[in-house]
Amino acid sequence: MKKNLLIMFLLLIAAAALPFIVSEYGINLAAEICIMAIFAMSLGLIMGYAGMVSLGHAAFFGIGSYTVTILGSHLSNFYLLILGSIVLSGLVALITGAIFIRTSKFYFLMITLAFGQLLFALTWQLKDLTGGADGMKISSTMNLGFGDIVSPLGIYFVMAGAAILVYIFLRFFVHSPAGKIIKGVMENESRMKALGYDPRIYKLLAYSVSGALAGFSGSLYGYFNLFVSPDLTNWMFSGQVMIMVIIGGVGTLIGPAIGAGLFIFLQNFISTYTERWPLIMGLLLVILVIVGKGGIIHWFALLRSKIFYRRSQKRMEYAQNHAQKEEVTN
Repeated sequence: MKKNLLIMFLLLIAAAALPFIVSEYGINLAAEICIMAIFAMSLGLIMGYAGMVSLGHAAFFGIGSYTVTILGSHLSNFYLLILGSIVLSGLVALITGAIFIRTSKFYFLMITLAFGQLLFALTWQLKDLTGGADGMKISSTMNLGFGDIVSPLGIYFVMAGAAILVYIFLRFFVHSPAGKIIKGVMENESRMKALGYDPRIYKLLAYSVSGALAGFSGSLYGYFNLFVSPDLTNWMFSGQVMIMVIIGGVGTLIGPAIGAGLFIFLQNFISTYTERWPLIMGLLLVILVIVGKGGIIHWFALLRSKIFYRRSQKRMEYAQNHAQKEEVTN
């Protein structure tokens, strides 16, 4: 509990201090990173804790975005629109997940890819509803009950607050009894069956929560970008968020968020100097896979363990030398 409070306090301090360090462009970029961090953490939940790799996760992101866009022309209440996007995305994830979890590994990957492309085709063809290839503008504005939020700083604080809340929620979720069972199913499904647990129920729970959070990030992106298009549901977008999770570190919560930040940074800053920024991202991904030490968060953990190991070794050597000197003296 104390560790959770400390992490929450540090995240709040970092989020509050950032606007005083970066420019207005940096604030906009930080807001986008917060949205992508939520999206990456949602995929990281099923990849790292349930062992399900999806190439159709952008479908739920797109559902959230289009829900805010389409319903926003009839409703203006921010909370209802966000709630609607979360419920609809979670409901679609629940229904489709009940079918998808009957497959495993490669087949699960392919069926989620097919689902994502199906939704992509629908958003492309239903021009009267989704705007087709031209996309749609969002008519509603972000309003938490005390005025429209249109400034980059205000939007950033909303996105940062949402990212912190999602991180805290996921932290409690993965450490809850249900979260531990989900991880147990990933590590040894047959043993969990023998203990009396139904793996499908817990896989479906993880997939539904993941889809709902992806829809939440999509709805926030709609308010941030004020425009949605079928590209938000494309499998390439799902591939990008998967790269974020892998680079940051699969099996962790903060890792996918770090991966999202690095990906967006490379995409926006390095692309101003060279159009070959994907090559840099690809090389980084190849290095991570070849070295086999996990993502960035795992590298930090490995480095920290080596530093502490060296310190402990030096202390042991010092203690042994000191003991030998005392024996000689006596």
